[in-house]
Amino acid sequence: MEDRPLRIKAEVFPYRDGLNMDEMLNWLQSNGFIQRYSVRGKRYIVVCEFVKHQNPHKNESASEIPGPEAGSADTEEIGAAPELIGSTRADSLNSDSLIPDSLNSDSAPSGAVDVMAAKNVSSNYSAEFEQAWSEYPARPGASKADAFKAWKARLKEGVSPEDLIAGTQRYAAYCQACRTEPAYIKQPSTFFGPGQHYSSDWTPTAGKSVPAQQLNKQEALEARNRAVGEQWEAQMRAQMKGVPA
Repeated sequence: MEDRPLRIKAEVFPYRDGLNMDEMLNWLQSNGFIQRYSVRGKRYIVVCEFVKHQNPHKNESASEIPGPEAGSADTEEIGAAPELIGSTRADSLNSDSLIPDSLNSDSAPSGAVDVMAAKNVSSNYSAEFEQAWSEYPARPGASKADAFKAWKARLKEGVSPEDLIAGTQRYAAYCQACRTEPAYIKQPSTFFGPGQHYSSDWTPTAGKSVPAQQLNKQEALEARNRAVGEQWEAQMRAQMKGVPA
């Protein structure tokens, strides 16, 4: 593939600002993942040991991109040229095979570390937390990572996952009964925080009226019309008290 850092960033990380793709590519090369080379003034990238991880079809057309053997590798970016076709079974199903023994995360550029850390965090959520997260009322801007951090802190304090899940279910039922607008729903990280909101009974008060700001427009209009009608009826009854039948 062509060695064009800006284009690669646009295709792989279109919404990530401040990522130095050229630095990340250099890091991938220094750790044995890729080789960057130039041929007749044009820069290219090849995946090292490609056939170890993928099995290209024997009948595939040859690539139009020249291989590293067609030119000399840059002096500061030397890597082993990969084989493009082989008979060894691919190990793409084994994710560990893509990580060289010499990989040191301390040497990775900050952007690469952030991306890998985000992927690792997403796979480390417990089944109990995933259940609570799926039942928690939708809150704009909610951070799943922050919520999980608060969740784990409560577990360390001795709170059971069952209590946290039960509290989540009570709060979800409360928000539904009170028709709580999303903007007024507690952030999950706050709900699971040291304030122990998860331990409240969250039972709506009997006869509790729904705040006007939590009604939709049609419901608010109907509530206002009922109030006006009741007020008018009360005034008419007061006026009719002194009128003989």
